[in-house]
Amino acid sequence: MKIIERAVMPNGTEIQLEDWREHNSEKCPDLYGFEIGAYPVARRTGKYRLVRERDNFRLSIASNIYSGYTIEQLKADYEALKSGDITLEDLAPHFWNGEKDMFYLGMTVQDNDY
Repeated sequence: MKIIERAVMPNGTEIQLEDWREHNSEKCPDLYGFEIGAYPVARRTGKYRLVRERDNFRLSIASNIYSGYTIEQLKADYEALKSGDITLEDLAPHFWNGEKDMFYLGMTVQDNDY
């Protein structure tokens, strides 16, 4: 993985643009692409306390050509996060850990024993 750029969102959340393509193989040439790695403050504690309220945790947003979320779209979203035009919550449909990350952020989701 290569870190392309680091930035801080207007709300103080650290983010970075990452290139994971070096992990692709001939058999799976499009498995990995770009990711946004974000480190927001958790608003909830997880069941096993790996993520704790008021501590930073890693939230990944990955490009995925199979779901139609391209590297170009991800890069545009990264720029929009940097400028404050969008928030992490706006990108919830692309969270790697889906509702679990939404739960940690304090978004309205059912507690599914996270």
